[in-house]
Amino acid sequence: MQWPVQSEADSFYGNPRGRNAALNQSWYKSNITLITPPFKMHMVGPVTKFPIHIKCSEAASEWLDQVWKNAGHDQRVIDQWGMSVFSGSYCYRTMRGLQKLSMHAYGCAMDLDAPRNGFHDVTPHFASLRQEIIEPFLKLGGVWGGDWNGNGSSADERRADGMHFQFAHLS
Repeated sequence: MQWPVQSEADSFYGNPRGRNAALNQSWYKSNITLITPPFKMHMVGPVTKFPIHIKCSEAASEWLDQVWKNAGHDQRVIDQWGMSVFSGSYCYRTMRGLQKLSMHAYGCAMDLDAPRNGFHDVTPHFASLRQEIIEPFLKLGGVWGGDWNGNGSSADERRADGMHFQFAHLS
């Protein structure tokens, strides 16, 4: 799949904006679906399904399946890696500190293991799991927030966001 650049999210994913800056419920019903992870996940309680844009659902499922395979289908490994710590997906909101819609508002982004992959953290935990987690996501054309520029390092990222995975390019 060829993912859009963020500035073209409306044309690719549809416009989620409704009246008075609220969510367009019709857009939500037509575009957001639930996917089931192949391993146990939790947030406040168990996460057995989570919302994502229908255009991303196959790629997201394929990625999670590959991570599950890389973990040897072992829940303990998934837990050690932090992949079981669900930190959000679809959420109608703007980007932190900006007026533009977040990629979460389009349903094309997921956050995982926020406690160990914090915003602006240039040493995110997931960086140590590049082969197991990051590379399978990148092979699907996704963009990891811990390495926005794709050079293999989080250290040079102004807005490093190691928990963040999205199906949209910056430019």
